[in-house]
Amino acid sequence: MGLCPKTNSFASLILINGREFKFRDPEGNYLTEYYHGDYYNTVNNPAIGYNELSEQLVKTTRNAKGQVVAQTVNRRLNKFDNLYWPYMSRVNLVELKKEIAKFYCDLSFYDEEANSFVTRKYYWGDFSATPCEWETVWVSGLNKHMKRPIWYKDVKCNLIDMGY
Repeated sequence: MGLCPKTNSFASLILINGREFKFRDPEGNYLTEYYHGDYYNTVNNPAIGYNELSEQLVKTTRNAKGQVVAQTVNRRLNKFDNLYWPYMSRVNLVELKKEIAKFYCDLSFYDEEANSFVTRKYYWGDFSATPCEWETVWVSGLNKHMKRPIWYKDVKCNLIDMGY
């Protein structure tokens, strides 16, 4: 699986609730520039290809002449659409799903309009992931072996600005 080298960086693109989202292998080992395990084809940051969308809420009415009178509401709101990780371990997927279950998060990122790094309140939108590798584990409560995913591919989610 080839990745664009610009995405395979250990510097953070976004912080979720003040934390870096560092990738780990199925055993929980962090994947850093010093990692010497079997899993090199993962990235800490979303892959290139996500969209940064922006919308302006507007309060509109018409005056007596039928002309539109518009007034902006708040600042422009952002959406990180289709954040995408090509490959993710179960350890990281569980961590990401725990953040998504909280529904809200403080997202830190570089804002072009502010020309600086900002932290704003976001909520999680859609999420999807495709299991692609499994391991066999013993389930004592069922008294049998079963499969559980250890790697996922095509992990996607959205983050939507709450306007705070």
